[in-house]
Amino acid sequence: MEGNTEQLSDYWQFENSLYKSVSILFDKCLWTDVTFTFKTDEEVVEIKGHKIILAVRSPVFEAMFYRQKETNEVAIVDASPEFFKLFLRCLYTDNVDLDEDSLIQVVKLAHRYQVGHVLHLCSEKLAMLIRLENVCDLLNLAVFYELKDLREKACDFVDDHVLEILETPGFMDLSVESLKVILAGDTFYTDELNLFRKCMEWAENKCIKQGLEPDYRNKRTLLSDGFFFLRLPTLSAADYTEHIVKTSILSVEESHKIYIYKCSPLAQKNNNLSQKDLSNSIIPRKQKLNNILWPERECQVEFKCPNDVYLAGIMLEDIEEETKTGATNTVFLDIALLGKVVIKDIELNGTFQTGYLSKLPNFIPLKENVFLKGRINPYIITVETKCYASFNVRFTSQLLNAYQIQQMIFQKWPCCKYKNIITGIRYLNISNR
Repeated sequence: MEGNTEQLSDYWQFENSLYKSVSILFDKCLWTDVTFTFKTDEEVVEIKGHKIILAVRSPVFEAMFYRQKETNEVAIVDASPEFFKLFLRCLYTDNVDLDEDSLIQVVKLAHRYQVGHVLHLCSEKLAMLIRLENVCDLLNLAVFYELKDLREKACDFVDDHVLEILETPGFMDLSVESLKVILAGDTFYTDELNLFRKCMEWAENKCIKQGLEPDYRNKRTLLSDGFFFLRLPTLSAADYTEHIVKTSILSVEESHKIYIYKCSPLAQKNNNLSQKDLSNSIIPRKQKLNNILWPERECQVEFKCPNDVYLAGIMLEDIEEETKTGATNTVFLDIALLGKVVIKDIELNGTFQTGYLSKLPNFIPLKENVFLKGRINPYIITVETKCYASFNVRFTSQLLNAYQIQQMIFQKWPCCKYKNIITGIRYLNISNR
């Protein structure tokens, strides 16, 4: 079909980029050879396309047009013409500048027709729209359609807003697969008893929707193997006895094994052995970010690292000074730091560097995060750094003269004597998802 070329110049192919030309091809329905039809209550809607372009982007369309009996018309019964047209425009142009609802619909169609690049672009765009109100819905979407990047972004957001997430209606609407993804995360850091109660509330909500009696047997059935991601052995003996055992959600054998684990120092020491005998995870949840503080301000520490972590950067002391009158003077100076974090017995180190700073920050990131694998033996971590100061400083108060200021800067930040500046290292726990 020739399409509508009335409003196009005679040189439109010459004037436009490939992206623009293909957009015109679709919008003006030029030289189309396939029609998608949609039956609505009032009429039949038609959307026209080009077999060769559709087949180039989608193996599903390729099979439909070139590996089966030739067809020039395709009836679509499971999508609206509005969203199908948006999907086709994304397929033609890779432009996914859409609102959230439209992106979700395009994701569903891109997955159905296996348009992988459009799926990836929509996933990236949705990751930028994550907020408290929609994160659980987007996690459901990511888990169902196997959108790895969106899933990771959603999990990161959930880890950063645990308490708020547990109180949202979205948490109750999580699929069991999405709930398992959340519960599997070591950095989903919250009180385990509260998390158990919220999961029971989630299960009760699912029981009611499915017309089941909300007893503990049905709740556990609906939680499926997600129940085993609850870290019940990490509860105190009092909380475990008072709030878990009395619910009868555990079998007698399961409860007995947890009691043995909690009462046996040897079992707690050998996690790998004891985990084989327990149904529920024994690994305590951890905060995402933690600091290693230097003992007595020495820049070397033994770091016990049972789980995989990333070293993220160095922590610095505050730069505020207090005068004899009790007033606080904020230092403004030209100061630069250059150094590295050295891990003994492995060939890994992380470097950091700043330009001259007008104000010393509390944290300086490493140029690249350094991965440390969890192990029994502690790591020996040392920081080697140099500090350069130009002594071009001033204070918010004029109570000190220039000589006193210079002496203070020299004493507080002497070149190559780093232990008066650095207070520790920040590391990032890696979630086990």
